[in-house]
Amino acid sequence: MRKSKKILSVALAAALAATMVTPVLASGDKVKITFMSRDSGDTPIAKVYEGQISRFMEENPEIEVQNDSIYEEAAYNNKLKVALSTGETPNIFYYPAIAGLTEWAENGVLLDLTDSLSADEEWKNTFLEGALDTYDLSAYGAEGIYALPNELNVDAVFYNKALFEKAGITEVPQTMDDLYDAIDKLNEAGITPFGVGGKNTWVMGHIFNNILAKRIGTEGIIQLGTGEKSWTDEDVVECLQITKDLKDKGAFAEGFEGMDYNTQMNQFLTGEVAMISHSSPIIPEMFTSESEILDDISFFPFPYFEDKPEFEDTHVIYTSGWMLSGTMSEEEKEATLKLVKFMTTPEAIQERMDAAMRVAPYKDITAPEDAPEIFKDMVDYTGTITKSVGEYFDYDTCSTLVDTSRNGILNMMLSESAEDTAAAIQADIDANRP
Repeated sequence: MRKSKKILSVALAAALAATMVTPVLASGDKVKITFMSRDSGDTPIAKVYEGQISRFMEENPEIEVQNDSIYEEAAYNNKLKVALSTGETPNIFYYPAIAGLTEWAENGVLLDLTDSLSADEEWKNTFLEGALDTYDLSAYGAEGIYALPNELNVDAVFYNKALFEKAGITEVPQTMDDLYDAIDKLNEAGITPFGVGGKNTWVMGHIFNNILAKRIGTEGIIQLGTGEKSWTDEDVVECLQITKDLKDKGAFAEGFEGMDYNTQMNQFLTGEVAMISHSSPIIPEMFTSESEILDDISFFPFPYFEDKPEFEDTHVIYTSGWMLSGTMSEEEKEATLKLVKFMTTPEAIQERMDAAMRVAPYKDITAPEDAPEIFKDMVDYTGTITKSVGEYFDYDTCSTLVDTSRNGILNMMLSESAEDTAAAIQADIDANRP
């Protein structure tokens, strides 16, 4: 799930003013670098990170790595804000933004990785086709690549095969018309088509985002973020209306607007609803549950619109990346790149995938042999994707857009028109976009 993201612009000016000039290291001193992620504690991925960092230091005794990772979002953001404001930007850190990184990139807080990648073609070529383009900020006025994609959350529609069979659905929907037919058949069989915890506004936000991707494509979503398109444009309003129409078609349970995510998941994992719209991290979540229907669960790509075949192969993928500090000394930069390359070898990536069933944006990575079949299928499916796009707000520098748009979509499902919803969202952008 994706939560509200706000660029820490308050800290930016202070960060630039406080940018440290690292003293020349004395002979025999270690180069000290900081790694800061959202994975900490006893989680499988956190343990893998700790092990990899420990092995790296054993192999590179001249480098000391401090792991400052924090799991809880607010605590992480606060620590990052303090680090930036004091000029102590972590050498490697995570922040959930794309367009919102532009100010940091323009002002030297982030390292442009273009030259480092070009200087090591073998390393550069380990990333999936197009993965590095995610953090190319050229469209926002900052030439260069300002993060390394680290993990992928691949969107799909997860479904209960047994309930589909009960409703007489013999093939998974490929087009939206197919999906509408499946919704009708499920309702006729007395089965709720989609589980939706509307109270957690990101749930409906994800559904809308997939519809947007399949109707205006990657370029359209980027133009929406840069202001070349408006939310009040006819095609964007149409996407909002299609989302609203799903309710009228009987896609969701009565009162879904007040249900939470936990209710949604419980309904799906107990066989009460046939489908949920979610992303790949749901797979390990499902397999740590006590559900008795896991063998009946599979997935299919979000359907496309027959009148928009050019966007059939555009898939929604939420990418998380590692940013590198732009204020490092040459010694720190060399050590940091050495650590990043160590942690992005095929062996290191495979180790993380094996431990936590995380989908990775790298070539030639396979699911572990003992992994559930659905995860193997997800890894194979990810390898076929050549066109992708993230969430619409990833491409907009308006920090209020996440909450305004998601709340607006939920209000639209309750009562507001698509036109009024679009106008309200655009008004917020006009007032708050830098």
